[in-house]
Amino acid sequence: MEIHQIRYFLAVAEKGNFTKASQQCAVSQPSLSIQVAKLENELGGALFERSRQGSRLTRRGELFLPRARDILRQYR
Repeated sequence: MEIHQIRYFLAVAEKGNFTKASQQCAVSQPSLSIQVAKLENELGGALFERSRQGSRLTRRGELFLPRARDILRQYR
């Protein structure tokens, strides 16, 4: 798990959209998606339900959200 993956996860969770999150993070959408997928793989499952309308946190994502915020807060 890397800090940029946590930042990307939090951006998608906040924006509800991978494209908007990638713009906020100033990275390409494919790069952001790859890093979120790596984080999901490391955590053992999907963090988001993806659809054309946007992205929603899965139960696993909801459980990880407070921990991700804590990790980023401690990092800062």
